[in-house]
Amino acid sequence: MSSTVKGLIAGIAALVVLGGGILAMKLTEPKPETQDTESSATEETAPEVYRFDYNNIKTFEVTNENGGYTLKRTYRAATEEEQSKFEVEGLENIKLDDTIMADFGPNAAVLTASMLIEENCSDLSRFGLDKPKAQAVITLDGDDAQTITLLLGNDTPAGDIYVCLKGTDTVYSAPSSFIKTYLYEKEYFISKEILEEPDDENYPVVQKLTIERSDLDYDIVLEYVGENQSGGTVSTHMMTSPVNAYLNVSSSVDYTHGLFGLNASSVLSVSPSEEELAFSGLNEPACVVTMVLEDGKEYVLNIGKQYSGGSDDTSSAGYIGYFEGTDILWHFSEDAVPWVNMKPEDAMSSLVFGSYIYDLKSLDIESESGNAKFSFSGTSADTYSVMLNGKDFDFDRYKAFYQALINAPAEEICLTDEGIGKKLASFEVKYNNGNPDELIEFYEADNKRVIIKKNGITSFKCRMAFVEKALLPNIANIEGESDFVTNW
Repeated sequence: MSSTVKGLIAGIAALVVLGGGILAMKLTEPKPETQDTESSATEETAPEVYRFDYNNIKTFEVTNENGGYTLKRTYRAATEEEQSKFEVEGLENIKLDDTIMADFGPNAAVLTASMLIEENCSDLSRFGLDKPKAQAVITLDGDDAQTITLLLGNDTPAGDIYVCLKGTDTVYSAPSSFIKTYLYEKEYFISKEILEEPDDENYPVVQKLTIERSDLDYDIVLEYVGENQSGGTVSTHMMTSPVNAYLNVSSSVDYTHGLFGLNASSVLSVSPSEEELAFSGLNEPACVVTMVLEDGKEYVLNIGKQYSGGSDDTSSAGYIGYFEGTDILWHFSEDAVPWVNMKPEDAMSSLVFGSYIYDLKSLDIESESGNAKFSFSGTSADTYSVMLNGKDFDFDRYKAFYQALINAPAEEICLTDEGIGKKLASFEVKYNNGNPDELIEFYEADNKRVIIKKNGITSFKCRMAFVEKALLPNIANIEGESDFVTNW
């Protein structure tokens, strides 16, 4: 168990420090209690502290207050075109960040100082180098065979770090851009990419995505239904729980495919214990996202407690998560895990009638404004014909009516019949494309709202204004000549 989590369980105040050194790091040590040492430094360009061939690095051992890390060379480059390879001790079976690992050797092999601060320094404590924050022991072989130890002291007023080689009395200031990594934990090297995003040519079909939430009485389930739904105006997926609903093309993809390319903000713990998982809320997750692909592969993300960066670090806000198969406790930003706070309406299309016009076989309407029985033949503009109550009917007139009808808005989900009143209109739809028949009904409800049922299941609500100003007048106007109401 990480020392940070031990401290939390013992009663340390907030989840903000769960990340240990990586997230809690503050390079803000007090200035040394001395005169302005940098003003007395040489104005000439400071020399290199060291330089050697990074392929000659055999081991790199860092110790610091966060535990440090050790890199060991696993392959020594044989040519200049190649690059030696390293592994991080204790992370041999964990995916590492390729960029960090590729850059580490070349960066560690050269240290050019910003300034030479003081030669023949008799009191290293002035720079925090008597009790360094970190030390890096570099063991080399080949032409550079030796062992050197770099000490890291306090921050300089300019934002650099005071450094010196162990056993010497020359103090430098060095840019913090790379050597600040000597203050980190080994988890720094772990890749934050949870699940790789496939390329467009090999993108798999997400067959089903299930979102289980402790704050909801139902699961949110999104399932693949295929291409060409409603002429391409809705997603290839549909919501099947808590209601059957079409999905919005643009907004639903973050939910249906959001696990692909998912990145964590940081690593909190490797191989977390049961105690850590329980403390993080992952023994009873607040949210579980399960993605099943067409080939049967399953991916599961468990999301636990909210992670707060504290009042002075809002950028760290997010959630603690555990992606099954990685054995790592992750910190995710809130934006990275949209399933935690999503409402079904966030992914839904507003369409109640979502079928393409040529997919209908028949449409029977009953309402307070009158009844109508449409029947259709053909499957394209060239072959499609319309009959109303057994007589030929103008296709363009029907098309205009149907385009007005599909403006019926699913404005919010509704799972209860509380306040339901009389039926205002019903639409029995039969399809020629193999889809199951549908019965869509509109009922009066409280507060100037209308309850919409699909196949007898209470599903949505919309405003009464739509029914009174558009739906019922348009039904009454089917055989008329005036335009149908589309703006209400």
